[in-house]
Amino acid sequence: MLSIEQATRTLRKLLKRVEGTESIPIEEALSRVPQGSISAPIDLPPFRSSAMDGYALCGPPEIEPGSRFRVCGESRAGHPYLFPLGMGQACRVFTGSAIPENTTAVVIQEEVKHDKSSIVVLQEVNTNDNIREQGTDIRKDQPLTLGYEALSPYTLSWLAACGIEKVEVVRKIKVAVFCTGDELRDPGESLGEGDIYDSNRMSLKLLLRRKPVELIDLGKLADDYDQIKTKIKSVLDEVDLVITSGGVSVGDADLVRPVIEDIGTLEFWNIAVKPGKPFAVGRLNDTMFFGLPGNPVSTIITFLMFVEPSIDILSGLPWQTPARFRAKLVEHISHRAGRAEFQRGYVVNDIQGLKVQPTGDQSSHRLGSFSRCNCLIVIPAHRDNLHPGEIVELYLLPGCRNLV
Repeated sequence: MLSIEQATRTLRKLLKRVEGTESIPIEEALSRVPQGSISAPIDLPPFRSSAMDGYALCGPPEIEPGSRFRVCGESRAGHPYLFPLGMGQACRVFTGSAIPENTTAVVIQEEVKHDKSSIVVLQEVNTNDNIREQGTDIRKDQPLTLGYEALSPYTLSWLAACGIEKVEVVRKIKVAVFCTGDELRDPGESLGEGDIYDSNRMSLKLLLRRKPVELIDLGKLADDYDQIKTKIKSVLDEVDLVITSGGVSVGDADLVRPVIEDIGTLEFWNIAVKPGKPFAVGRLNDTMFFGLPGNPVSTIITFLMFVEPSIDILSGLPWQTPARFRAKLVEHISHRAGRAEFQRGYVVNDIQGLKVQPTGDQSSHRLGSFSRCNCLIVIPAHRDNLHPGEIVELYLLPGCRNLV
């Protein structure tokens, strides 16, 4: 069996970014990976502007209290005052509006006294006070993104502020998904004796929604060697990645692994992790194959730890596992050294810091162990039992932000 570290190293050697890009509108580019650096086409802000509602002043470097200025106009957002200020002149300005040429500083409106055509400054004002200089956010031709990180809402807003309409991004990863098992039924179908509902395919499809993928759902397949082989071969020229749940262990009905060994290359099988030991990785010509275990929890854990980071690499990103942090364990955890384990946990943040406890029975068939779960408790392979009060490492589950 490979350790988690050995499996990760092997995967990273096998994977490379896909070829091909597409140009898409920025409103469709969330979580996509840009093809190279994106540079600013303009200065941002594109002009000197006021940081406050107030008055633009033309005066000496230090404007003393009691100084009087004649108001000669007004500059609103989108409606700038187009004339230079002369010494002793002021212009009414608003937050974000362009300030006239020759502006020394902006005084906020609460710090002036008005009469009909002039103002008196009540507080000292110094050069460049309350002024946003042109290009203070970014200068033209400077990089907005370096090209090796997914586009976030914040970066896309920055691109929009620079007037960028479209971006060139790495194309979507094409992924085929299926599950195997004669006993599987879709939700809504009637259950026969010994049947169960298929949840693994649903888990995979929902988890894949967070990634830049184009999904082909091959459905649930019977435990039939020829059907599995035909279905996989039918998509090899279309997809970058085939993901299956079930059929990769050593039972008589576990037929996926033999199919992969027949039509491709099995790179490794079995990893020293709990849950998720019967995890298989192979190559089918230029297509990667991931055979995930059939137990529902094992499917989710191996997806998060190995499949999701692999999709990141295919998309042009670095290998990224879930965010790590540390917390104090509040319950005993039984563990026998030999395999690393990921227990479902619930972490809270109280006045004494982060505290975590497992979510009950950790059997690999129990999707209920994810109820109230917001993290995975990492138990190293060399450790035996963990005791209350120990500091343990956690992985924050994707989408779980609030530690209450």
